[in-house]
Amino acid sequence: MIKHILRIRSYVVAGVIFCEIALFPLQAFAFVPEDLERLTATNNCPGCDLRNADLHGARLKQAVLEGANLMGANLEGADLQGAVLDDAGMEKAVLKKAILSGASLDHATIDDADLNGALLDDTTWVDGKICKKGSVGVCKK
Repeated sequence: MIKHILRIRSYVVAGVIFCEIALFPLQAFAFVPEDLERLTATNNCPGCDLRNADLHGARLKQAVLEGANLMGANLEGADLQGAVLDDAGMEKAVLKKAILSGASLDHATIDDADLNGALLDDTTWVDGKICKKGSVGVCKK
């Protein structure tokens, strides 16, 4: 009897996993290709979905990414000088050695973002305050 119950339970679990995969395809966790094309063509992509996009070393100086979803995006070494990232979702984004000098991150969410070595001189921080010169990896106010 117990073996029969365990077998039924394993079928139910397998069915649930199958339904989750079928109903929530992996694409739901990736960026929208048209948004990435728009960003690279115009440097202007407010509200774009760029989750998990590989923007390693991208030249995004003065880019407008207000309200964009950059969760998990790889922006290592990207040039984001003067970029507008207000209200952007940047949780778990990789911003190692990114240049964010003069950028605006007002009200952006940066939980668990990797800012090691990121240049933050004159950056408007998530709380609206300006980072002092010499801010690297951490916003000094």
